[in-house]
Amino acid sequence: METNVVMVKLWGMPVGYLSWDKKSEVAFFEYEPKFLERGLDIAPLTMSVNSPRSRKHIPWSGDKDKLYMGLPPMIADSLPDKWGHSLYRAWLRDNHISVKNVSPVDHLSFIGSRAMGALEYEPAQKLGDDSVFSVEVEHLYEFAKQVLNDRETTVLNAENSILWQDLIKISSSPGGKRPKAIVAVYRATGEVISGQGNIPEGFEHFILKYDDNSSYPFAKLEYVYYQMALDAGISMMPSEMRSYGNVAHFLTHRFDRVGNDRIHTQTFAAMSPGGDSYEDLFAVIRRLNLPYLDSRQQYLRMVFNVLARNVDDHSKNFSFCMTPDGTWHLSPAYDLTYGVDLSAPAFLNRHSITINGKNEHIMRKDLEAVAQQNDIQDYKSLIDAVSNAVNKFREYATELEIDQQLIDRIESDFVRV
Repeated sequence: METNVVMVKLWGMPVGYLSWDKKSEVAFFEYEPKFLERGLDIAPLTMSVNSPRSRKHIPWSGDKDKLYMGLPPMIADSLPDKWGHSLYRAWLRDNHISVKNVSPVDHLSFIGSRAMGALEYEPAQKLGDDSVFSVEVEHLYEFAKQVLNDRETTVLNAENSILWQDLIKISSSPGGKRPKAIVAVYRATGEVISGQGNIPEGFEHFILKYDDNSSYPFAKLEYVYYQMALDAGISMMPSEMRSYGNVAHFLTHRFDRVGNDRIHTQTFAAMSPGGDSYEDLFAVIRRLNLPYLDSRQQYLRMVFNVLARNVDDHSKNFSFCMTPDGTWHLSPAYDLTYGVDLSAPAFLNRHSITINGKNEHIMRKDLEAVAQQNDIQDYKSLIDAVSNAVNKFREYATELEIDQQLIDRIESDFVRV
């Protein structure tokens, strides 16, 4: 899979060209001159179209940090995390392609038009056609579990080849470590089809998160957190629980799609490489000149993550969206759930980014200090509002018949302010 140059596209327009340098093990990206003339600043804080480097057509080099895999941060956002990467490696193995012979640019070529957000990559490694197909969630869920738990022995054969290719098409691009699929749902009938590319009228774009381990109710817990977050005033995409084959899955509307229109999206990781604190996140909000309501929203999310122990608050779990006219705004919140591994030692259950210089033992005074530093108004009432919402955990969890012992363990871990 030796891909020398990949064209990066946005809304059908060529944005620029990406190539991989084997010797330095980094990618180089150069904007297309005609795209520069449009003035759409799709990476304003890291590789602005208005910077002298872009205007002089000097290539931007990739970031060697593990998070970016040698790609420019704006581009690295299009690579999946653990689950999608596992599928990609399994696909390489089953097509007798050595991992050593592929680069991150090859991976983007493989993803093609299936990336989250609005960026697309050409040429794309084709896996059959890109037409819409029906999805049997129950069968695909069982096969996804097989791939996740036994990926080294899951091979293409006559029995599973269709499931395998379907799984690759709808599951190899989203981020996160849990198994998930990109689907479209016809609400009136519940019909599920693939959600990559354009979908028929009447269908809606969703991310389906498999409840991949029945001994721990991932999907139910995420839905409980969704309910608490709404109560706290946090903006999220409409989400729901749906059962397929007696297994409940969590479905959430995609915020990077409006109908068949794609929304350009950049994570905090892409906007601020090296950003490792909530203070850095607020700094990005200021640099993008976002309205005060976005700062207020982000503060609610920070407080919620602390109180409800969502410690998996890494830099890819916060995003910004850009409208076609170049206006930026904070994305809806996503991936809000109980992030503590109850079987792991305490040092592995710290927050991924810091708050007032701390990633554990965070107190109300720390939350208030961040508010004061970032001109958050009425922060005391905001903290109280989140606290009241988190106090509904037992009520919501009991309604979903989550085990009472698990409810007790999780609730006892919440931070009280």
